[in-house]
Amino acid sequence: MPDQNITSYVDPTNGPSPVESEKPQPNGSRTTSRSLPIRVLKRLGRVMRYSFKKTAYFVFLVLAVILLFIGLDKGAELVLSRSYLAYVYPQDLGMVKRDFTQAVSYYDYDLNPGVCILFNQQKGNRFEYANNAGFRDPRAISPEKPDDEFRIILTGGSTAFGMGAAGQAAMLTNFYYIEHRETIAHVLERILNATAPIPGKKIRVYNAAVWGYSYQHLLFRYVAKLRRYKPDMIVSLDGANEIAPVTVPEKDWDYFRQGQYNEILRQIFSYSRPGMEAYATLWLKNNSFLATFLWRGIDPFVTLETGMRMHQEAASGQDPAEIAGAMSREERSRMVAENVATVVRVIEDYHSVLQNDGVPHIFALQPLLYLSKKPRHEWEKKVEALAEHKQYYDAPADQIYKYITERIAESAQRKQYFVADFTDYFDDTSEWVFTDWCHLTAGANYLIAKELANIIKESFFKIPLTEGDRVESKDSFFWSPIEAANVVYAPPADEEKNGTKNMLSGYPGRSLYSSKEAAPGDRLEIILDLNKAFSLSRLRLVWDNNAAPEEWAVDISLDGETWKTWIQGSDNELDNFSWWPGYEFYGSQPIQARFLRYRPVKTSDRSIKMRSWTVYR
Repeated sequence: MPDQNITSYVDPTNGPSPVESEKPQPNGSRTTSRSLPIRVLKRLGRVMRYSFKKTAYFVFLVLAVILLFIGLDKGAELVLSRSYLAYVYPQDLGMVKRDFTQAVSYYDYDLNPGVCILFNQQKGNRFEYANNAGFRDPRAISPEKPDDEFRIILTGGSTAFGMGAAGQAAMLTNFYYIEHRETIAHVLERILNATAPIPGKKIRVYNAAVWGYSYQHLLFRYVAKLRRYKPDMIVSLDGANEIAPVTVPEKDWDYFRQGQYNEILRQIFSYSRPGMEAYATLWLKNNSFLATFLWRGIDPFVTLETGMRMHQEAASGQDPAEIAGAMSREERSRMVAENVATVVRVIEDYHSVLQNDGVPHIFALQPLLYLSKKPRHEWEKKVEALAEHKQYYDAPADQIYKYITERIAESAQRKQYFVADFTDYFDDTSEWVFTDWCHLTAGANYLIAKELANIIKESFFKIPLTEGDRVESKDSFFWSPIEAANVVYAPPADEEKNGTKNMLSGYPGRSLYSSKEAAPGDRLEIILDLNKAFSLSRLRLVWDNNAAPEEWAVDISLDGETWKTWIQGSDNELDNFSWWPGYEFYGSQPIQARFLRYRPVKTSDRSIKMRSWTVYR
C-alpha cells in the first residue's frame, strides 16, 4: 500500500495536485492563482504614479505660466502707475485698460463712458472724459430731464465732436486739437443762454457726436439710445462721412455693412477664426495691464479692423479701374447714385422718427476743404498739398460730396425738414478754417455755432434776430485783439520772468503774470489799450491757483478816461476747463471798446496772479 504521506492521489478530472501547482518556474519564482490580481494592481499603480507625475508637471507648468503672467501683469501695472496715465486716471488706474470705443451691435460702436478722450494740454486744458452716457461732456446726464432744463443734443461725426486735425495733417499742424470749451456744442449753449434765454429754464447742449459716424449711426443710435434722454431738440452736423461709403465699388453694396467697425463685429459674431482672434485680443487689452502696456493705449478696434470703410482711400499706386471692377463709367455712376439715394432715404427715415417723437431738429451739412472756394490760408495750403482724402477709390471727394448735399437738399424740400447747408459758408473768409480735409478750427466752430444759434432763435424760438446776431464780416470773429494790446498800467511784476506779456499770449500755460503786493491805497488793476476800437462779446480770464478774487470787474472805455462796467463776476462762477480757475463770459450784445480795465473788487490778496486774459468779438 503506498505511503499516503509521500504521494497523494490525483484525480485526473480535478486538475493538478497541490504539490504540482507549486512547481518551481524557470525563473525561480512560484506562480499561484492569487498572484495575477497582485500583478495587475502593481501595474495599475505604476500607471497611476506615472499619470500623476505627468499631471502634476502639467499643472505645475500651467501654474508657473499663470504666476508669470500675474507677475508680468503686476509689473506692467506698476510701470503704468508711474506713467502719465496715473495722472489721467488718479481714482481708478484700471480705466487705462478701457478703449476709447466699445462695440454696440445695433449701431456699431460708441464712446466708452468714463474714458479719457483728450490728454493733450498745450492749451492749458484739463484732461477730458466721456460722461456716464459716453458723450463728450464733463456733466453727467440723466434720462430724467430736470424741469428747469431745455435739452439740446448735438450729434454727428468728428467735426461735431471737435476732432481738431487728423491723419497726416495732425503732425503738420503740431497736433492741433479742439478742447471742450471750443466745441460747437459748448459755444452753442453759451450763445443761446446769452442771446435767447428761456424764462425759468437753462439751455444745455450735450455733445453726443462720435468720430466716424454717418447717418446710419445717427438714426440707429437715436432710436436705441438718445431717445431715452428726452431731447427737446436734435442738431445733427455731418455729411463728409458719407463720401467713403457711397464710393465703395461693390455690386452687392449694403450701407449698413459700411460702418466703422462693422466687419470686425460680424467676424466676432460669426465665431470665425479672425473674429475669435480679435475677440481674444480685445479681451486681453480690456482685462490686463500687460496687454494695455504692450498696446500702449492704442484702441485695438482701430488696429484690428481690416476692412474699415470710413475715411479710407484707394491703396497707393492701385489702379482705380481695378478697384471698381473694370465697370463702365455709366455703371459706376449709376452705382454711386443708387448708394447716395440709400443714404438720403436713411436721412428721411431719421427725420420721420424725430418728427413722430415730436422732436424739432436741424440737419446741418458740414463744410469740406476741397469743395470750399475760400482763399486758402497758409496752413490750408499746406494741408491741401497733402491731398489726404481728396479721392476715394476712383471718385473725387469734392464732386461726390457736392452730389450728396444736392440730393439731401432736394429731399429736404420734398419732405419738409430743415437743412442748414454750411458747404460754402466760409467761402468769403481768408482766416484759418480747415485743420485738415473736413475738420475745423476753434474760430470756425464759433461761427458754425453762432449761425446754428441764429437758426434756432429765429426759426424755432420765433425770436427776431438783432444786429449783434448777424455775421457781416467773418474774419473779425477770428481776431484776438488783446494779443497785440499795450499795457497802459499794471502793478510791477514780482520777478522779471513773470511779466504782463505772459497773460496776453493766448491760452494759459506755465508762465503767468504775477505782481508784487500792492500797499493799501495803491492801484490794484490792469489797463490795456487795444490800439483801436473793437466789437467784443466774449471774454475769458484764467488766474493762478487760489488767486481768483472773491469778486472782480472788467470795465471798458473808448478814450481811456470815461469807464463803464462791462462784466462783474465772482468766485462762485469759476469753471474748471483749465488746470487753473477760469471764468468765461458770452455777452448778449457786442460792445465797442478800445481800453479794458480789470480790477479786483473784493479780495484779501493785494497782488494779481493771472495766467491768461483773452477777448474776442
